[in-house]
Amino acid sequence: MRDVQQPLLFETSWEVANKVGGIYTVIKTKVPVTVQEYGDRYHLTGPWNRYTAPVEVEEIEPDQPAIKAAVESIRAQGIQVLYGRWLIDGAPRVVLFDIGSAAFKLDEWKGDLWRVAGIPSPPNDTETNDAILFGYLNAWFLGEVSDEIIPRDEQK
Repeated sequence: MRDVQQPLLFETSWEVANKVGGIYTVIKTKVPVTVQEYGDRYHLTGPWNRYTAPVEVEEIEPDQPAIKAAVESIRAQGIQVLYGRWLIDGAPRVVLFDIGSAAFKLDEWKGDLWRVAGIPSPPNDTETNDAILFGYLNAWFLGEVSDEIIPRDEQK
């Protein structure tokens, strides 16, 4: 039985454990209050920056079954995922995706954007390509989590 009184909360940003600009500070500032409210049900997702992650994140194993299954499923498809605690006040749980390990999916996902929504993407635009990879990785992860929480036969 699902516990609708204890929902999971996911927040996604390019600046989770990855200081690029001012959003990093905004997230760090609000995390303690959000962790106080949601505890370990609060997760942030972001790109895995291999230069900063070793000092920003303590790697741990997911203890929530739906998240553990989602991480394992995505890893089994060749995507590198770091799960851990962000070493800031509140120590929120984070899921970081190595977008480079998903590059083999880029053409498929770009084609999907074009077919489904008519959104073109330039062939050599690194920022656009990274945004597509990151967006699709997040959608994939959240889909896996929700499939674990609400089995497909119940999603009618």
